Amino acid sequence: MSRFRKNILLPIVAFVTAFTTGCYEPSDFAEFGHSEPIIVIEGRITNLDSVATVVVSRSVSATDSADCEFVDDALVIVRDNRGNSYTLDNAGPGLYQTANMRGVIGDSYLLTVEADGNNYSSVERMPPSAFVDSIVIEYRNSYTIFDTIGYYLSVYSRRNSDSVQLYRIEVEKNGKLLNDGLSLWLYEDSHLSENYQMTVPYPFESGDVVEVSVYSLSPTVYEYFSGLSNQFSSKYSNIQPPLTNPKSNIRPSALGCFQASSVVRARFRIGGAQRSVVVP
Repeated sequence: MSRFRKNILLPIVAFVTAFTTGCYEPSDFAEFGHSEPIIVIEGRITNLDSVATVVVSRSVSATDSADCEFVDDALVIVRDNRGNSYTLDNAGPGLYQTANMRGVIGDSYLLTVEADGNNYSSVERMPPSAFVDSIVIEYRNSYTIFDTIGYYLSVYSRRNSDSVQLYRIEVEKNGKLLNDGLSLWLYEDSHLSENYQMTVPYPFESGDVVEVSVYSLSPTVYEYFSGLSNQFSSKYSNIQPPLTNPKSNIRPSALGCFQASSVVRARFRIGGAQRSVVVP
């Protein structure tokens, strides 16, 4: 992961794709390379994926040659309000996973991590799923100031309840996640009276395999991703205030986020006569 804004004075964590961590912790310009590492925890469970995933790492100084230090000797456990407990196995550098753990909408989940002699925890309740009507595929055969020739996708959704719901859209093209730091694609439905249209700002070609996932988010997780979005926006601005870490829901004194999300997902191939996808 690339680094940015190394001359800032406050700690930050950079996070572009889910569970791919690159982080550093500059604290004072005169003391680069002498900052204390901070544990970074990023986890996700959903109602569709049977594998729960958590990444544990340590922040590094801005002058360090590595993006982060992965922690391979942590104890990672997820418990639910039904009395089930799952110990995640180390499956790669800093990566912890457990199979056959599928989340349930409305249930609560406690993540605990023991690392470097300290205990960290987070509690999340899985929100309801988004109400997605369809995904419309449109071919644009002329250049504009905003896009190029190709197929474009628009996700149509509407309110799912009387309360405000918070979401994030992820899009994969041929197995590669398209969302980067500048396009975390967050939205909330408080303003929706009819359908909401979210157009994916990337062109696709005939034959591309696309996967669209709409994740429901709790207010704390939405706030975390909003903080990340502000970081990446500030990266390209000379008038933004100094960057601060996005507010974590991991306690105490850890960076990162634990996410329990219900998901609406569709996978399809671009091309042919298909012009819309009905989302299950």
